Amino acid sequence: MQRLIQSFLLLCILITTAPSPANAATVELPLFLRTQILQNALVESLTPQPDRPTVLFQEGSYNYLHISEPQLSIRDGQPYFSCNATAGMGFDSLGLLPSVVKWSGSILMRLNFYVDPQWQLRYRIIDSAIYNEKGGKPVVTGFAWELCKRFLHPRLEQYAFDLAMPQKEIMILLRACASPTDTAPLEAALNTLTVGTLRTNADGLIVPLLLTVADTQTQTVAPLPAQAPLGFEELEKLQHVFEPLDAFMVFVIKSLSGNMGNSLHQEQLFDLLITSRYQLLMILTGQTPVEAEDPLRLLFIDAWQQLRPIIESSSGENGLMQKQLLRFMTFINAGDALLALDAAAPGLGIHVTSNGLRRLARMLQPGTGEDPLRFDWQIDPALRDLFQFQPEEPEQKTQEALPELPPELLQQNPPAELPAEPPQQKTPVEFPPETPQQKPPAEFPPETPQQKPPAEFPPETPQSSTTGRRLLDFLVGVAYATEPPAPALTNSNKRLDNWIPSSDELDEYKQIIEKLLATSALRQVKKANLDPRYATIYQHLIPATAMIESCWQQFTRKDDKIITLRSPAGGIGIMQINQHVWRGFYDIERLQRDVTYNIQAGNQIMMRYFQQYGIQIAKEKNNPHLAARAAYATYNAGPRASRRFLKAEASVRQKRVDEHLWDLYQKVSAGGSADLQNCSIL
Repeated sequence: MQRLIQSFLLLCILITTAPSPANAATVELPLFLRTQILQNALVESLTPQPDRPTVLFQEGSYNYLHISEPQLSIRDGQPYFSCNATAGMGFDSLGLLPSVVKWSGSILMRLNFYVDPQWQLRYRIIDSAIYNEKGGKPVVTGFAWELCKRFLHPRLEQYAFDLAMPQKEIMILLRACASPTDTAPLEAALNTLTVGTLRTNADGLIVPLLLTVADTQTQTVAPLPAQAPLGFEELEKLQHVFEPLDAFMVFVIKSLSGNMGNSLHQEQLFDLLITSRYQLLMILTGQTPVEAEDPLRLLFIDAWQQLRPIIESSSGENGLMQKQLLRFMTFINAGDALLALDAAAPGLGIHVTSNGLRRLARMLQPGTGEDPLRFDWQIDPALRDLFQFQPEEPEQKTQEALPELPPELLQQNPPAELPAEPPQQKTPVEFPPETPQQKPPAEFPPETPQQKPPAEFPPETPQSSTTGRRLLDFLVGVAYATEPPAPALTNSNKRLDNWIPSSDELDEYKQIIEKLLATSALRQVKKANLDPRYATIYQHLIPATAMIESCWQQFTRKDDKIITLRSPAGGIGIMQINQHVWRGFYDIERLQRDVTYNIQAGNQIMMRYFQQYGIQIAKEKNNPHLAARAAYATYNAGPRASRRFLKAEASVRQKRVDEHLWDLYQKVSAGGSADLQNCSIL
């Protein structure tokens, strides 16, 4: 009787302390296992030497069971195991002739997956069948069935795939991302972790990890009231908040790329890195408002949604070792679990934290001593090499001269006289939010019929053959001649150092910059081996880009000091190479002081975009000139912007930028000359 009372009291305690079903919710964290991973693990277990059959049973010369080529597959939502097999049973007949029955064919088993209490994925055999070598039912099957049941069935049912490691990594990651001030709700949820009903799809097996949370924790957190635009100091702090995410992306992409030889995957990873940086840039420049939601979380979610399918599409490749596939699997599942819990139970206080990013990154390289979130502004040679950037040229102490042009080209069109009174120096057109050190951009010309894309290349006419046009014609011709290549670009004129030209220096300055722009573009044309028609378009695009970006200026003046021209978004110098977007690819300090280096970097970036996006879109639309528009749109706002000039829903600002570039490009194509007083092409 006393034992009965104790049991009743214990039951009452359990009822009062257990979460009420009416006040609790179940959250699923999907743990996904690709068929390829399960297949590889099974092969390693059953046939450790794939080039020869595995002996499951051998007794004498006549009694045996050998299997080869085990295969795990999913058909119509059901897992199956199959393998080739040979079997024999016999004995010596009175020491004379042996009595032997042999069979050779295949075995097919229908399976059922389950997870045991030790987090081991196991298989149960539901039914099986054997076939002869032609796929039909064998005549003699009794002894083969007996051997399979005795030696193959137990071997398969004893096999286990360890889920303890990914389950443990998910738990550690979630704890690293929990609110440091209140970890109790998450711990209570993790203590309820169970495995739900396993299910399959065409690609693999889903192991649902189920958590029980309080119903109130699944409710969306009320948004904070709208805030005023962030000030400079606030944006600077926000930039530091984003630095761990950018370092995380670089570490992950470098880790993945070392295992992905596919050029498509390399291209996708490059686009992912640059796109994530442009998204950060949109926030820092105010083009994407910082709303109540955590911007770091939103950027991580967006990057993860792009990263996951790249990894998934590569993880079935035969070139990847099983250990790499397992690391990929753990990495993906942990990231998915983090986002799933964040979305389903925001009340648990899960955040994307530096500790969480660090833990997630190390799943790809468990033994690395490197800090995955190390952030600096130095050139990363491995990153440049990974994405096939041209090797950095060392800065030369001895200055080289630019290639001389034929004298007659310069004599035919002498420079016009400059006005006696020096005009006010105009600040180049800038499209990010204005700062006190920069003047408002010049007014953009209204759209005219001439701004419509021409069906063909602009005709060559004597009237349009200005010095600038002849310069381009000469350089494009050099690109396809048999003469030695153009000399390496250096800062060929020391006068460019900290040079802000006065009115009577503009013509000299313009000729030097014109040479630099054309020579650098020529080098890229030669390296890319462009079709001559696209080479001409590219040559016209570079001076137009430099005009819209900086009015061909590297330096400006502030408080009577000469400083590098910088935009609020982080663009540097004449080509406005953005330090946030191209961190690790270029020397930030050199971009600020070396005009030639800045132009060279801008050309490398533009040529990559021109080939990857510009030519593709131009061919799609059957209009070669669109290569210039697509390449510049990408240069201006990242890979996602490559087609924005084709979209009616583009913003007013985006249309204004694109149309201004198009206007400048057409004027350069028609033989126009740079007007550095008005930041335009005449």
